[in-house]
Amino acid sequence: MNTTAITALALLSAFYIIYFVKMLMLRKRNIQGNILGKGEKPKGSFAVEIILRTVTFLCVPVQFASVIWGKIIINLVTFPAMCEIGLVLMIFGVVFFLLAIVTMRDNWRAGYNNDQDTQLVINGIYRFSRNPAFVGFDLLYMGCALSFPNIINAPLALIAVAMFHVQILGEEKFLIDKFGKAYLDYKARVRRYF
Repeated sequence: MNTTAITALALLSAFYIIYFVKMLMLRKRNIQGNILGKGEKPKGSFAVEIILRTVTFLCVPVQFASVIWGKIIINLVTFPAMCEIGLVLMIFGVVFFLLAIVTMRDNWRAGYNNDQDTQLVINGIYRFSRNPAFVGFDLLYMGCALSFPNIINAPLALIAVAMFHVQILGEEKFLIDKFGKAYLDYKARVRRYF
């Protein structure tokens, strides 16, 4: 296994370990961290969350398999710099995600519903991006797809990024309803992604 593959495996492992440790920490505080497709929400939002949950669940083994067994999966055309650019994106993805969930503390959730008790977080990395956790996912997925492009990893990453965007749009409606003017003021000051 070459250095690129080892680096990619380390980054994927770090990202998903951070995710699962955060979920365990929330569970210890009796907070349901993954509420994708759960609770009271509009039908359209429920469907989006079920699709997002399925796609992100599939991405984990596909990403690891693309790195480990990339030679036996039908690969797409690549350019020399793609792999390095992909690894840089993955590094930024891990950093964005870590900063996002550390800043959110007990307010971070995968998904949203009317039953959750959260506060509006606008400090730390959230001063520069309204959705840094999603930016982290996007960068990790796009980076892995660039570094290890194949007929499964690349399309699945694109679908996931598109679904994250749709999820963000739904969360914005939820946040306007929940926080009103405070969120609208924040939304006017800070961009959706960067």
